[in-house]
Amino acid sequence: MNNLPPLDSTRATDAANRLYIARPDGGWCVHPLDELTVIVGSGGAMLVVLDGEQREYLRVPVAATVSFTVAGSLGTHTVRALDAAGAMLDTLTFTVDARTDISDAGGRFHDLQQLLYKTMCCYSPNGEGKMKFRGKEYKEFVPWILDHVHTAKGMQYYSAATSGLIELFALAQREDGLIWSFIEYDGDYHYTAYSPYGYAKIEGDAYFGRQPVENHNEANFVDGLYLSWKGSGDDAWMAAYLDNAIRALNYSASDDDRWSSVYQLLKKGYTIDSWDFQVKDEHSVKFALGAEAQIDAKRTKFGIFFGDNTGYMLACHQLAEMLQAAGREAEATTFRQRRDDIHRRLTALSWNGRFFTHHVEEDPSIQRDLGVDESTQVAMSNAYAINRGISHEQSVAIIRTYLQRREHLPAGSPGEWYAIYPPFQRGFEHGGALWQYMNGGVQPHAAGELARGAFEHGFEQYGADILLRICALGHRHGERLHFAYTGAADTPPPPQTFTRISLADVANMDNSDAGAPGAAPCLGGEPGNDLKNLPVGEVTFAGVPYLIADPAAYGRRCAVAVARQPGYPAEFDVPVQATAGALYLLHVASGIAASGLAGAVTLHYTDGSAAPTQYMKLGTHLTGFWFPKMDTPTAGIAWQGPNACSSAVGVSWVALPNPHPEKMIDHVTFTATLDGAIYAVFGLTLADRMPYQAPSPISFGGPDNWGAGTCA
Repeated sequence: MNNLPPLDSTRATDAANRLYIARPDGGWCVHPLDELTVIVGSGGAMLVVLDGEQREYLRVPVAATVSFTVAGSLGTHTVRALDAAGAMLDTLTFTVDARTDISDAGGRFHDLQQLLYKTMCCYSPNGEGKMKFRGKEYKEFVPWILDHVHTAKGMQYYSAATSGLIELFALAQREDGLIWSFIEYDGDYHYTAYSPYGYAKIEGDAYFGRQPVENHNEANFVDGLYLSWKGSGDDAWMAAYLDNAIRALNYSASDDDRWSSVYQLLKKGYTIDSWDFQVKDEHSVKFALGAEAQIDAKRTKFGIFFGDNTGYMLACHQLAEMLQAAGREAEATTFRQRRDDIHRRLTALSWNGRFFTHHVEEDPSIQRDLGVDESTQVAMSNAYAINRGISHEQSVAIIRTYLQRREHLPAGSPGEWYAIYPPFQRGFEHGGALWQYMNGGVQPHAAGELARGAFEHGFEQYGADILLRICALGHRHGERLHFAYTGAADTPPPPQTFTRISLADVANMDNSDAGAPGAAPCLGGEPGNDLKNLPVGEVTFAGVPYLIADPAAYGRRCAVAVARQPGYPAEFDVPVQATAGALYLLHVASGIAASGLAGAVTLHYTDGSAAPTQYMKLGTHLTGFWFPKMDTPTAGIAWQGPNACSSAVGVSWVALPNPHPEKMIDHVTFTATLDGAIYAVFGLTLADRMPYQAPSPISFGGPDNWGAGTCA
């Protein structure tokens, strides 16, 4: 698409090379509207140029040089020199292809375009994947209808693959009109969870699933059909899928799981915006599997989410346009009227003068305690709604709402394009922490929709500002856009408090290879391979204080060690008698076998209970004894230095969470592995909590190409 093969500048039909094209300044990547010059050495009366469909778009008298603008359809263009009678004297061909690009003063938007294209192709070299169904391959950008269609908003300018998933999902469409959410080839979980309720099926080796709570798939299908038609101009192809589109939209407006008889609008269970996991509160419905996404027409507490309805409005408008183009005017009128009716009812129910209210309960007696004033929450589908056929006045009000938010962002916010703001304080913890993903995460795909709406409704400077900030965000984090970003800076807690535990009275291992009665030699006693250079006494490593027993003062006893070999106990208890939120260990191991386990740590409480055992894993909790390298938020190298056998040996530190900080710890049990490792602990310190970890600025969630697609 972007790089054409070199074209021979002397290519002609005979050895005389009488007709050829001067190489253009940009090389032989010939695009529509490029200027080319043909050098004519063969005489003749007329020069003719034909496009990729062999349609003539230039006929001029022959001259020594003829310059022209490349036009017509893509493909192989033909240049012919004709004599006065119209007979061909000479001919040559050149290839014309189109490449989406932006050229602007200063290059800022060209830079944005390159960044977005790179992100849209982050999962494959050309942004395309393939799914196989009924013996045929279909191209897709993401094998979910929602993600595919939104990605196609940008990829339609680079790829013809938009139609692939539309064709596949039309073939797989359920008889009543339902459109599946996704296709996959390893769908046992979804099939087990959803098939009893009619929301999964298997055909051949393909699994189709519908996230039951979702109520946007049918509109997405129509949107994808419309984008494919607009991109290709293929009226016959579009017309072949109009009945699929009609069945899809009729399903949404009639099925008991989709349509509210109370409000005559699309309904869904309570999710954040259009997403597929529901709130967990006293109104949640129990299912055997996948309860977060499951719905039941009789048990689920449904409500009206405005975004499904504005998406449906857009689909009705698009379908009406396609039906009219296919000569089906009466049906087109039906869907135009349906669009208008949805808009009127939705405005009456959900519009508050500044934006659409996120969720309106179908049963007004339902009261939820989610830790936020829901009437103040702006959900990201407001940005989408601007481009879905709401009124100009509503669009302007939404844009102004976002402009106001831009001026009052939380500290550390990357932008005003939140999934929802303010976020829920409870009820959606299963979807991620506060300010992450859908609960207060910042979404580039919402930014793209908002920018597009701003350009359409007289806020051009704001639209440009959004896109330039998106570009800067991409450059700041890995030269690509990510699906979501952390929505606010975390407030660090106060410094940790520490309590050092002395091991002097219970230590059973020396820090040198010498050993002594009651003190095993260091890690097996190999001559010189010890830790006698390790500092002892009151020490601080990685900001945490420890008390390491001085072997000279305690009969060569410096550490607690366990192993299943002579001279070491297989298990050892260290008394604590204190509460703690976390434990810090200075520890080391030798002889770790293929299991990768060094030892085990178990907390026992004074009430007789015990915490789950925590197994010390190589690479997670500690590193190798020689040439140690490790750096994670909860583990690292505390000390390293030489011994007689190596220029670098070391001791690791690790922070272990206490799952019951409210309980008094009676003792800690250290247990040896069954496969021969010697595990030694030189220091034990209690802390009131685990070390603070600032959240990553990059959140998580959907595919990155979706965000780039809506910004493109």
